[in-house]
Amino acid sequence: MSKVVMSKVMMAGTFAAALALTGLDGPRALAQTPPAKETPAKEATPKEASDKDDARAKRSAERKAKSEERKAKREAAKKQRAEKKAKAAAGRTAQRERLKQCGAEWREAKKAGKTEKGMTWPKFWSACNTRLKPKAG
Repeated sequence: MSKVVMSKVMMAGTFAAALALTGLDGPRALAQTPPAKETPAKEATPKEASDKDDARAKRSAERKAKSEERKAKREAAKKQRAEKKAKAAAGRTAQRERLKQCGAEWREAKKAGKTEKGMTWPKFWSACNTRLKPKAG
């Protein structure tokens, strides 16, 4: 006999011995074992039900409060962004006005020949912008 066949015979013998020890009549007996007994679900007392409802209501209120808090934070952040955007736009507008004014001065000075020797537009713009900018503080 080969080793594979011998191992199958030994396993079958072991299974048969296990069945004999348990008193079962074979595979059919294993399939017909009665199902486990189910325990009926315990009904909650009115106090327990009330406690559960109270806990649910408390969690619901906490979630609602957190939601309102997040909403308030979002609104505050949105307002800050709008203010920052408006301030930046005002700064850009002021810079454009200074640029226009300095450009007009540069064209007049070039036409009249009143620019210093070696003066270029970037140097003129820097000096003019500094002069026209409002003093901080």
